Amino acid sequence: MEADSSVKKKRSKFRKAILWILVVLVVILGGGAFYLYNNYSRLLSDALQKSFNSSLFSDVYELKFEKLGVNLVTGNIQVYNVELKPREKPLADYPYINSSMQLRTQKILLQHVDISTLIKSNRLKLEKIEILEPEVELKLSGKKYIMFPFSDTTVVKDKSKKRPIQSFSLKEFALVNASFHALNTEKEREFTISKLSISLKDLAIDQMPGRDMASNKKVDLSIGEITWRLHKDAIKFISIKDYSLKLDSLTMQNNPDTTIFHFANFSTGLKELDMQTGDSLFHLTMKSLKLSYRDKAITLKGISFKPNISDAAMQKRFTWRTPVFSGTVGTLKLVDLNFDSLIYRQKIMIEELGIDNAAVTIYTDQTKPINMNKFPGYPGQQIGNIPIALQIKKLNGTNISLVNRERKPDGEQGQIHINRLTLNGQNITTFPTKELLSVNADAYIENKAHVKVGLGFNYNEPQFSINAKVSPFNLPDLNPLLRSYTPASIEKGKLDDLTLDAMATKTGSSGTMKFLYSDLKLDVELKNQSQWKNDVLSSVGNALLSSSNPPSPNKPPRIVQFHVDRDMNKGFINIIIKSLLAGFKETVVMSKENRKAYKEEKKLFRKKNKKDKQG
Repeated sequence: MEADSSVKKKRSKFRKAILWILVVLVVILGGGAFYLYNNYSRLLSDALQKSFNSSLFSDVYELKFEKLGVNLVTGNIQVYNVELKPREKPLADYPYINSSMQLRTQKILLQHVDISTLIKSNRLKLEKIEILEPEVELKLSGKKYIMFPFSDTTVVKDKSKKRPIQSFSLKEFALVNASFHALNTEKEREFTISKLSISLKDLAIDQMPGRDMASNKKVDLSIGEITWRLHKDAIKFISIKDYSLKLDSLTMQNNPDTTIFHFANFSTGLKELDMQTGDSLFHLTMKSLKLSYRDKAITLKGISFKPNISDAAMQKRFTWRTPVFSGTVGTLKLVDLNFDSLIYRQKIMIEELGIDNAAVTIYTDQTKPINMNKFPGYPGQQIGNIPIALQIKKLNGTNISLVNRERKPDGEQGQIHINRLTLNGQNITTFPTKELLSVNADAYIENKAHVKVGLGFNYNEPQFSINAKVSPFNLPDLNPLLRSYTPASIEKGKLDDLTLDAMATKTGSSGTMKFLYSDLKLDVELKNQSQWKNDVLSSVGNALLSSSNPPSPNKPPRIVQFHVDRDMNKGFINIIIKSLLAGFKETVVMSKENRKAYKEEKKLFRKKNKKDKQG
């Protein structure tokens, strides 16, 4: 028994010794590991700092960070409380640098770093950089912003032998929830960006003498909000929310004076655009925009363009009679847009431009004098004079309403409503062509009179054709329009048919009108006149006018010829209106030429009726 007890005691002592040895080893290894980790972190910190200081960047910028953490297994490095800012006094002079940046962030993650190369050669080789919630300040100047020194300058000789970044590759770069603030004191511009995130895949940069090359397999960018303030430009303020951009297979070549880029596909979009003009007169807003290179399409929704001041205040700004436009557009679509022609050849080539659910108001002060030195051209010449190459094969507009409001010479207000307008246009171009610019409109005047108009504009000559047709309707339905422009209204009557065919030239318009109506009776009421005088005027007017066209079943309809001279200081809409009014006048009170022609027509009509009866 004593021998067994002795054996057990020896075993117990042996186990305790082994345990103590293990504890000591753990302490030594743990302490060694802790020492090695701290030393490794210090070595990496020094190597990272030396890697930066060995580049030309360090002549202009200084890099600071609080601490560094490393995972030796994965090769991941975390850098905390990083600051990159311009040096108070650059180590070398680079005259071409005109802008600067400053970055602060709580954390930068470097993934899969080649730690051995970093420590031995002070060269940073890694797969991914992720910067979390940085704050960036930019100070910008000049036409082309240059913030960093580059290697091939002929102005600066590099005496320090610091290496430039001539080539650099990265599998992934991520910027998460960044905020930017940029200030351009020279141009008096300022912009801020919040919640900016950027993701780059397979980034490669290669700097060569005279040019820089960069490529990305995929770029994703999103911004929560952008605001611009431009104090010296035509646009004063711009705000955008939820901006996004996606690019596939992007390559860029940056030369001293130009930038050339190519890509496989890109798309972009934004919401809640808000824009103010520099004079604060107009306010432009838009609900959303979507653009797709692959789909060859741009879609804009919820567009609004309105003055910030009243019509009267706006007209006070003009010496001459000037129309002011405002309105909204529900949807605007550019279909089959050739982006390559636009980007590389500065040509706008569109298969179809679609407009839906638009409401447009035009206001003019007729008490203002006309600028007698202004001679508006017809659309064929106006489009042809656009300085950019343009081709829109088709224009389609649906659900459009127009309101023409004006202050009349007597100070009263007049207005015309055009409802349910549908537009179809073809061949809108600045390229040489023998084909016409054709426009077809289908609409309702005062939501009552159904009108169809076809216009054919010549690009080579200042002329266009007019073809109009009005469907039957009750003439008193137009009294709101008549009362706003004339002292007369229609007591009763019906339009049975109206067609107008005319050709407008540079100086006038000539054509034919067929205006068929029945049971027409007018009511004239002049201001500041007694009722009996107005009754007399109405009676005289109705006596002079034929109540129907044709006047009777035994007579042919009056189909008249007309000619009007163009007001050279007004556009194509005015000559169309004058043609209509001239046709109405000739139908109701015919000129000598039309009376003679109608007399011959009556003879032919009687002969035809007589022949029909005999037959």
